[in-house]
Amino acid sequence: MASETTTLQQQLRQDSVHDAEAALAILEATHATSPSRAPLKRQRSSRSSSVAAAMGPNQSSMVPDVDVYRTARTQLCEAEASIAFDHRCRARATPLEQAVDSILQKLRRLDQEDVYDAAAPRLGHGGQRHPRFAGDHFLGNVDLIDRTRLFAVARRMPKGAHLHIHFNACLPPDVLLGIANDMDRMFITSNLPLVDDNGHENYTKCEIQFSLLSTDKEGDAPGNLFSAQYQPRQTMKFTEFLQQFSEHYPGVDAEQWLLDKLVFSENEAHGVLQTAAGAWEKFNGRTRMMKGLFNYETAYRKYTRLCLEDFVRDNIQYAEIRPNFMRSNQLYHDDGTGPIDNKGIMNIIMDEVTKFQQEMAADRQYFRGIKVIYCTPRSLDPANVKAALDECLEFKQKWPNWIAGFDLVGEESQGRPLCDFVPEFLAFQAQCRQQAVEIPFLFHCGETLDAGSSTDGNLLDALLLHSRRIGHGFALPKHPLVLQRMRTQGVCVELCPISNEILGLTPRVNGHAMYALLANNVHCAVSSDNGALFRYGTPPCRALTRAYHADENNYRSSLSHDFYQVLIGKADMSLYGWKQLVLWSMEHACLDDGERGAILQQWERMWDDFLQWVVATYGSE
Repeated sequence: MASETTTLQQQLRQDSVHDAEAALAILEATHATSPSRAPLKRQRSSRSSSVAAAMGPNQSSMVPDVDVYRTARTQLCEAEASIAFDHRCRARATPLEQAVDSILQKLRRLDQEDVYDAAAPRLGHGGQRHPRFAGDHFLGNVDLIDRTRLFAVARRMPKGAHLHIHFNACLPPDVLLGIANDMDRMFITSNLPLVDDNGHENYTKCEIQFSLLSTDKEGDAPGNLFSAQYQPRQTMKFTEFLQQFSEHYPGVDAEQWLLDKLVFSENEAHGVLQTAAGAWEKFNGRTRMMKGLFNYETAYRKYTRLCLEDFVRDNIQYAEIRPNFMRSNQLYHDDGTGPIDNKGIMNIIMDEVTKFQQEMAADRQYFRGIKVIYCTPRSLDPANVKAALDECLEFKQKWPNWIAGFDLVGEESQGRPLCDFVPEFLAFQAQCRQQAVEIPFLFHCGETLDAGSSTDGNLLDALLLHSRRIGHGFALPKHPLVLQRMRTQGVCVELCPISNEILGLTPRVNGHAMYALLANNVHCAVSSDNGALFRYGTPPCRALTRAYHADENNYRSSLSHDFYQVLIGKADMSLYGWKQLVLWSMEHACLDDGERGAILQQWERMWDDFLQWVVATYGSE
């Protein structure tokens, strides 16, 4: 077993040695051995020399030789394929993998014919009819995505490591609303009264928040959200709010109204005047609304357990979650007393994960577990970031197997740039070296369209600070030197395609920067970011107290949806591309060699089972 583990790890390391110089050497060699074409450097000089090479020795007097041209084109295609990011997986493919890849390409065509072509066109400006197609707006397309064969395959595929997921946005928000309905000390507030104003404007514009309050913090002046005398942020019992809502808004379901406040709609994400800044404004309001539903013990424990179950259901073998640690973001006991500090939060997470793994082992099921990326807001000042770094180091020393790394979170353009904290970061790295502790930086950066700005400059600082992975990296292709050096240093980009689309970086997945990154052989891993806020459709009407069930998992974006989008956004993306992205996710996870080897071995067994399932399920099609 030990030798098998070592072999797997060595193979993974060998696979990662594939840089631009090697790729260019392959391409040069291909051209050099082709008698029908000029050398690569001469071809670069002008387009006419390429045409002349294809025409043969007497270019000006003979009819162009189409067969020679076609041969040259075939060789060029082969040369380009030989340096593709998925080439190693394609070249080493087993007969079973080759069969499954062939099936996937057929399923892609069948899905287009049976699902997208069969759907009614959408009406656009001036009544223009727009046929449905794979890769259109995610929120507008997802009703069709869930009916496709390719998505069923994506859900079944073992996905390795999930490296970029914010812990407060893993599950559908109705899970937290359901738990809140049973909490006696749960209160709701608004910035505007819910009164019959002009056109019910407040009904649409108000920003709702929740808070769990002890009796001494409830205040002497509770408010009624449905009164014209209501003052911003006065508290109202959540149970009373639910009772009165139907009286003031008959025919409107209070739960559905709250859910609509928590998630994005297609028009909101892609409206003609919407911008990335506008989408982020909506996003930040929703995270504030989620905060109060999440920061008390019962919700945190139940949520952690359900999140672990969801990872297993989505065929994820390991995850690195990003909770938010800060002094004003602590947990409370169910009666509103507390707070429970960050150490208490870690203890809850570790307790729930340990119990879950024991139950999985008893049922002979596999889930390697999770680690925690210590996150704190990038809006904090240097002193508070230093305090967070100190606590992160303390946690790593106390729980060495649970802390994966450190990151700053929040809207990148509104928070401080990484360069504001360089003294703190350098001192932290020196302290870690002195104490023989490894805590890699895993920075969010490049999540922007503002080329040349201080936000865009975070990519440079992430490189110089030796960030092991970067979150999003959407702007990285605009920095060719940084891209090259990150590739050389083995930096992995945590791709979040659906999140980037909904938050305004690209209108559709086929315009995503990830395809440029992959074309340059930058290592990448697929992630879902904040899937809870990207829910779509309307789940069956139910009481808030009803438990969360697996069949309701489809009412928000999952990692399976992101993998589907990655495949469908590029016509020649294949099973081999999926496999390489999964392998990279495990290679770049914050694991020691023993942990990584164990996950790889289990994943290989699951991969083989998956391939056989695809053949058995879809081979006849």
